[in-house]
Amino acid sequence: MKIPFVDLKAQYQSIKKEMDNAIQEVIENTAFIGGAAVKAFEANFAKLLGVDHVVACANGTDSLYIIMKALGIGPGDEVITVANSWISSSETIGQTGAKPIFVH
Repeated sequence: MKIPFVDLKAQYQSIKKEMDNAIQEVIENTAFIGGAAVKAFEANFAKLLGVDHVVACANGTDSLYIIMKALGIGPGDEVITVANSWISSSETIGQTGAKPIFVH
């Protein structure tokens, strides 16, 4: 018997109506970037974390870049990262103007 590592279909089926309604609302409102759903997510997630602000990002690469810029990382800086990570780890360091330093 095959046992899936993650059964995404079962997870989806358990919340299908809620998911389908949320997706339909985004499509109907053409709120693909920003919009009420994103604002609500940011507010709810900030409350859950007990922080004042949350910034939703399209992906982890964007979040890494935003974090480094918020920390003031830029030209002349060196940022230590692991050599066996996804390309985004070093790519975003380079985008800030800093130099990635690989460790293993």
